[in-house]
Amino acid sequence: MVANEQIYQRLRQQIAALRREIIALNVSEEQFVDWFDAQLFRTTHSAPEHYCDELAQNVSQLERSSRSDQQQWLALRIEQQMLALTRALAYFQRKT
Repeated sequence: MVANEQIYQRLRQQIAALRREIIALNVSEEQFVDWFDAQLFRTTHSAPEHYCDELAQNVSQLERSSRSDQQQWLALRIEQQMLALTRALAYFQRKT
């Protein structure tokens, strides 16, 4: 269980770093609009850092989940969301 707690803590740290980067780059929602597939993130986000909120919610849900199939689905979703955000932020870093 300690290893799992460390993994969740590391994920939260990575999400916090993504959030700080979004804020530091001053990325607007209009710039993020076409970056992500509609099925990857909910489309109700009004600010780019809200993508990090969704990621954090998924990590919390993964932590509470007891079903293996749900854990696998959430882990894959978190991985895909983090990769997509990381790629988008790398693009915005190159632009500045």
